[in-house]
Amino acid sequence: MSGGDWRAAPPASEVALARLRDQAPVRLPRSYFDQLAASNGGEGDLGLEPGWIVFWPAEEVLESNVAYSLAELLPGFFGFGSSGGGALLAFDVRVQEPYPIVMVPFIPLEAQKAVQIAGSFDELRDFIGRVFRETA
Repeated sequence: MSGGDWRAAPPASEVALARLRDQAPVRLPRSYFDQLAASNGGEGDLGLEPGWIVFWPAEEVLESNVAYSLAELLPGFFGFGSSGGGALLAFDVRVQEPYPIVMVPFIPLEAQKAVQIAGSFDELRDFIGRVFRETA
């Protein structure tokens, strides 16, 4: 993998991070909050499938989970971004920490369509800003 494009956003405020930490239905990984503290949102290359990542800003994470009806349509998952196209990126909180990172097509938004792309958020972070290369 080689370096790729990363379009950082300004850091999240302490208020936004605290609100997300306090109101999230599950305990989210520290590395996730570290990411938002460095780049509140942002998008760029991802060195694994789906190849591109768009983080929802801390102020929008809870609202986006509600807007997509994730608690009803995808119980056991907590969304934090997308592929910039047709896939949700989420924590699979049906298991104990560290939560695997999955992508789920927005249509249909069904748990059986979830595909694990990283074993944890720490693992996912290692691929941010890197170019995805398929191996044949």
